[in-house]
Amino acid sequence: MESDPSSLLRGWVLAGGTGLGLQLGHRVSDDLDLFRGDVEDVRHLHEGLRRLGPYETLQDYAHTLTVLIDGTKMSFFKLDAPWLYETVPYRDFSIADIRDIALMKLMEIHNRGSRKDFIDLYTVLQGDLLLQDYFTLLPEKYDISRINLYQTLKSLNYFQDAEREPMPVMLVPFRWEECKAFFIRAAHGIVLI
Repeated sequence: MESDPSSLLRGWVLAGGTGLGLQLGHRVSDDLDLFRGDVEDVRHLHEGLRRLGPYETLQDYAHTLTVLIDGTKMSFFKLDAPWLYETVPYRDFSIADIRDIALMKLMEIHNRGSRKDFIDLYTVLQGDLLLQDYFTLLPEKYDISRINLYQTLKSLNYFQDAEREPMPVMLVPFRWEECKAFFIRAAHGIVLI
């Protein structure tokens, strides 16, 4: 495997906070979350990644590899869910569409309720689609047997874990209390079928 970063990232899709931040410019993100569906074991990346700089392995599984390279956290994931929308070409890799990232953020809130995930989803929801639209799209992206939509809806009003985390560096005006109030109102308006 080559040590040229462009060849290492070719075919990967950037999502997460950095993928969203590059498209919306709303906050600083300090890690890279890269996804790919056509790879069975991401651990083969070790060899090439080690050549890029000071290197530390944080997670090492067949479907998830997280490393620190020269102080930057990079995670590589085998993609289990399809991209519903075309990815955006960017340098030697692609960036996931904002709507796909929003669906991922909704699932992250369901799983852990990070402050950054609430902020990211809130920022996306200031656009064209409503929270109800994303609940409608969830079963198209994820295996519906793995999703408890009621629990996902309930998680949008649970902020205790998020409030223990520091505020990320914001690049646009933002108020956390306004974000929480938005999700409380929006979640009450969702109709689950």
